[in-house]
Amino acid sequence: MAKREAKKNLKSLNIDAKVTKGGLTVIVNGKEFSITYPREIWQKYPAKAKEALKDNAAYSSTIFLPQMFDLTKIYYQTARPLSETFLFKNGIYDMPCCAIADEKSSLGYVKKFFNTQYIFADNKIKTARNNFHKKTMPAAIIPFSFGKESLLSAALCREIGIKPILVNFIEPANEFEYFHKKKLIKKFEAETGLKVYTIEYGPGILRYGKYWNLETELGWGLQTTEYSMLSVPLADYFKADYIILGNEQSCNDVFFNKEGVLTYKAGYDQHGDWTPQQGLLASLIAGRKIEVISFMEPLYEIAITKILHGRYPEYGKYQMSCMADNEKAKTNRWCQYCVKCGYIFALGSAFNIDLKKIGFTENLFDREHASVYEHFFKYDPQAPAYGSEEELGLAFYLACLKGRSGYSIDLFKKTKLKKFERNQKKLIKKYLGITPGWILPNGLTKKILKIYQQELSRL
Repeated sequence: MAKREAKKNLKSLNIDAKVTKGGLTVIVNGKEFSITYPREIWQKYPAKAKEALKDNAAYSSTIFLPQMFDLTKIYYQTARPLSETFLFKNGIYDMPCCAIADEKSSLGYVKKFFNTQYIFADNKIKTARNNFHKKTMPAAIIPFSFGKESLLSAALCREIGIKPILVNFIEPANEFEYFHKKKLIKKFEAETGLKVYTIEYGPGILRYGKYWNLETELGWGLQTTEYSMLSVPLADYFKADYIILGNEQSCNDVFFNKEGVLTYKAGYDQHGDWTPQQGLLASLIAGRKIEVISFMEPLYEIAITKILHGRYPEYGKYQMSCMADNEKAKTNRWCQYCVKCGYIFALGSAFNIDLKKIGFTENLFDREHASVYEHFFKYDPQAPAYGSEEELGLAFYLACLKGRSGYSIDLFKKTKLKKFERNQKKLIKKYLGITPGWILPNGLTKKILKIYQQELSRL
C-alpha cells in the first residue's frame, strides 16, 4: 500500500492530470496516482475522449479532499469537467451518511461541502463524439468484484443473451483483496471462459482515510459513479449497450438522522434514484447512449444469495465479499472476523449453502466470532452497520430451521426467535420476494423476472 501522508502537510490543494500510454495520471500537490487500463483498449480510445475523461477523473477522485483537510478551495490545472454538477449532487447527498460514519455533524458536513470552491484553469467543458456502430449481440460492462451481485449479474447476462464484459477495479486501499482476487480471476476465467479485465485505480487511495492518518469515510460515496465513468473506454471498445451495477433493494433505504437530515443508508451513489443519472453521465462522456442499470434492484441480499447459489453454483463458489483489509485476510479471502463476513455467513446458512466451497473455514456462529453479530443483538437503526436487523434476523431464523448451531444461534433463540417466528411470513414475502415497480430497458425486465420467480418460488 502507498506510504501514508500526514494531515498537517496539506495546507493547499493543487490538482493536475495527464493522459499516458497506459491510461491517466492524477497529480495531487505534485504526487502522481495512476489509472491503468488494458493497453489494447486504451490505445483504441479516441484522443479527444481521453482528454475529456482526464478532466472528469481529476475531479471525481479529489472532490472530497478539501473537506478532509478543512480547506475551502481546491485548484485544478485541468478544465472544468462535464461531471461537475452530477458529482456535486452525488457528493452533497452522501454527506449525511459520511457524517454518521465519521461521528460528525451532518449539517456541518453539508455546509462544508457546499462552501467549497472548485477553481479550474479552463472553464471550457470537453465533450466527446462517437460514431457508434451497434453489434448484433448486446454487450454489458460489469464492474466485477466477485461479490454476489456482480457474479449473479454476469450469470444472468449469459442466460438472457447479453455478452458480459467483466472489469475488476483494483483499489489500493484494501491490502489483501487483489492478492486473493488474482487467484480467483485465473480459476474463474479457465472455468467460465469469461475474461476479467482489470483497471488499476491508483487515485482510490485518496479516499482511504488511513492513508492520510485520518478516520473518515469521505469519498467512498462516489465509487459507483466513478466506476461508471471509468468504464466508458471499455464500453467504447466493446460497443456495449449497458453498464450493470450491483445495487440491490436495500440500497434504496433512507432515514432521517438525529439532526433531522435525510440520509441514504448505503450511500447516494447506490440509490435507485441516482442510477439513471449515472447513465446520463456515462452517455454524455461516451457521446452516445449508454444505460446504467442494475439487475439486483428488486431483490434483497438474501434473495440474491439464494438465486446465485441455487441456480448458478458454478459462479457462486467464487464469491468474495470481504474487504480483506486486515491481517486476518492475509491467508484467506474471508477474514471471518468482520461484520460483512458475518452477514454473508448467515445468509448462506439460511439455505444450507456449503460455505466451505466459497472459502469459509470457521463457524462464525461460535463464541469466538460473537463480535461479528454484536451490532445485530444491540441493534441501532441509525448506526452505520452493514445490512439490516430484519434481513439478518430472517437469515438466523432460517438457519435455525436448517439445524445450524453455535453461540450466536443460541443467543438468537433466547432473545429474538419468538419475534421472528411471529413475523416470518411477512419477512419472507419482503426479503425473499420481488419488489414491484422495477423496469429495465429493451424488454429485459420480463426475462429477468421469469428467472427470479422460478428460483424464489422454491423456498
